[in-house]
Amino acid sequence: MKKRSLALLLTGLMITGTLAGCGDNSNNESESDKTNTEKTDEEKETEETSDTADAGDSKDADTEDTKISDSELPQWAYGEFEAVPVDGVLDLSGFGMTIELPDELKDKQDRIAVDGQVTNDFGYASIYMTDPDDPDNNMLEIAYIVADVEQYTPEDYESEDYGLTKDMVADLGENCGFYYLAIKEDDWYDNDPTYIDQVYCAEVSDETKEEYLEFLSYSSEIIDNITFVDFQLPEGLSADDFDNEALLSFELTDLEGNEVVVGDYITGNTVTMINYWGTFCGPCINEMPELAELEKEYKDKGFEILGMTCDVYDGAGGYDEDILLDAIDIVEDTGVEYPVFVATPELLDYALLDAYPTTVFVDSEGNLLMSPIVGSHTKEEWEEYIAQAFEAAGQ
Repeated sequence: MKKRSLALLLTGLMITGTLAGCGDNSNNESESDKTNTEKTDEEKETEETSDTADAGDSKDADTEDTKISDSELPQWAYGEFEAVPVDGVLDLSGFGMTIELPDELKDKQDRIAVDGQVTNDFGYASIYMTDPDDPDNNMLEIAYIVADVEQYTPEDYESEDYGLTKDMVADLGENCGFYYLAIKEDDWYDNDPTYIDQVYCAEVSDETKEEYLEFLSYSSEIIDNITFVDFQLPEGLSADDFDNEALLSFELTDLEGNEVVVGDYITGNTVTMINYWGTFCGPCINEMPELAELEKEYKDKGFEILGMTCDVYDGAGGYDEDILLDAIDIVEDTGVEYPVFVATPELLDYALLDAYPTTVFVDSEGNLLMSPIVGSHTKEEWEEYIAQAFEAAGQ
């Protein structure tokens, strides 16, 4: 019974924004995007903010004098993540924070876990009580924390249908270019238990529910115990270090086993959109029908999409025929007619992928036209990126 209840409820707020970074990460951000004061490697300070999340207010940051270089900072960890408490502390450095559990929960830390996901502009962490009768159940959520480069407010999360008011949403403030909010689920339950009773607890025993409600009562205190930690966005490929000649020379196979050279599918186009995806990746697959539409609509303008399916080879270089067949089925089911190739381990090493999907735009010589784009997007958002790519290509 694995279900991300609040993530589904709040999907409408997961809006893509402009990439913002922390520290000296010039490959990934423009001067206008920087939201933090520039610091040298020798004088980088670790800023730890202990925020009281009450009625949308947050504390000012407390700054330590500890000096740390950018290279030693934790990385904003693209992709899905999981965590469990160690010595009563949840280390979510890749999500920009640590959380000390309330004393009453420290001796029960083996019943608490976290899962979440981050992209280059959005992330969430779900803290939940594990169900011993159903270890895969992560629906017994205690607190939900979201980070976004867009500055949303508690009012944005209000939902009359679900009994969620602004007073149940804590504004945690800003850290490294991301704005954090958290749902105080104990306040939510106390105000209107309907949603949690009917969704979170619909399939659990009375005993498990009673225990869960005890854990849930500490939601606000858990949020109060959040301490921000400084982090750095991973450096992806940039125009300066992107090897266009290597890209053009890669020899791959298509889904039918035919040998191809990537450059043969790039040099004839004004703009080529290369979409790295995996058969395991729901967001990748969900956007493919619209990518298929875009390829047809823009093809006459010198535009082409190349799909790179990235999990046919495993981490050890082994080839999985079953995954190839899955990829073929997905391409057929989504109506994709643009070329789709099997990414080799060498291509994946070259691409420096942090998460799926990842998309790059190149010109007819294979030159990178903008920073790699992590995450899935709507058709309208992709049209904006395509327009930017054509402009960068001089069209």
